[in-house]
Amino acid sequence: MKPVLIYCLLFFSYKILHSQNLVPNGGFEDENICTEYIQNCAPEGWIATSLHANYYFDATLLKNAVKAHSGTHYVGVTAGHLGMQGIRNFIRARLLCGLRNGNQYKLEMFLHSKNPILDSIGIYFSGQDYLCEKRYFKHIEPQLWSGNGRENTSEDSRNWKKVELIYTANGTEGFITIGCYKRVDYKNMVQDFRGEYNVYIDDVSLTPVDSTEQLCFQADSVKNEIYAENERHTILDRKIYRYRRTPPPVIPLPPTVTKKIKIRHIDTLIIPDIFFATARYELSPASFNMLDSFAGKLNTYFIDSMIVEGHTDSIGKLAYNETLSFNRATSVKDYLANKVEGLREKSVTRGFAYRRPVAGNKTPKGRQMNRRVEIILYRYDE
Repeated sequence: MKPVLIYCLLFFSYKILHSQNLVPNGGFEDENICTEYIQNCAPEGWIATSLHANYYFDATLLKNAVKAHSGTHYVGVTAGHLGMQGIRNFIRARLLCGLRNGNQYKLEMFLHSKNPILDSIGIYFSGQDYLCEKRYFKHIEPQLWSGNGRENTSEDSRNWKKVELIYTANGTEGFITIGCYKRVDYKNMVQDFRGEYNVYIDDVSLTPVDSTEQLCFQADSVKNEIYAENERHTILDRKIYRYRRTPPPVIPLPPTVTKKIKIRHIDTLIIPDIFFATARYELSPASFNMLDSFAGKLNTYFIDSMIVEGHTDSIGKLAYNETLSFNRATSVKDYLANKVEGLREKSVTRGFAYRRPVAGNKTPKGRQMNRRVEIILYRYDE
């Protein structure tokens, strides 16, 4: 009876630890369906700097492939090339929450390679998206190196090596990037594909060392936003080209919270399209009473943040619907922010077009249900 109890407690502890992972899809099991080829060619949440490289692997589909450390999927980064110098491929992910300045976080991951190169993997934290990075990798100094936290012996017969490191945050982190930052290329390596030799990565986690520090209340919403980024390949290539010429502004993530702050409610208000003029984003007078009533309640709450998301039906082009949904969400946010002091600084606005339907788009009733603005309010007691 005691062994069963111990197992249950260990499993429960693992689930609690796993639930505080600040990295989305750290096991790479959630598959992204790209908008260009409608294929599961990448993991959700993670994008490679070499947009056309094959870096996502399903061990069940590849002959003689290394088995995943857990599950069936893992990723690979190019550590070098037998015939060319300086060939690298990095993977990056957006964090679910901002890190707190001075706090410590445990990074854990598992590495595998045919070659003795596992000490060369660097972990780089940045505020700006690494995909916008203009500097050559040799000019970037990662904050962590795998060699400083790698175990000396294999954990199992599949030769996955556990890496465990401690990172002290500066409070500006928004993205994590992993890859081979070794400035000098290796020699006499065994190739994996087309002259490249790789390091494979699985089960990445970043968790607070302080057990009272937990994920921000908006973590699920941030994860949904990350998962909604379906651009890969040529579409993403064009986007990155624009961003490297004119980098987008750095938007700080909501920071982690401690147990001293207890959330009371996550409230959701859905505003149907009848409160907007047809194909317009201006609010109709019929919406004012409802929004005034909601604003009155907001003035009595201690508000952490508010997310306003616009949605459309599937009629029309994606770009048009993205603009319409975003503008409708902005109209709602602006109206409420003018009624509630300090709300504007705590608000985030998003436009998802027709990517997140709640009903089918084949009927007028279903399309009407999809045309909406959702307000997600996070409020808590100090």
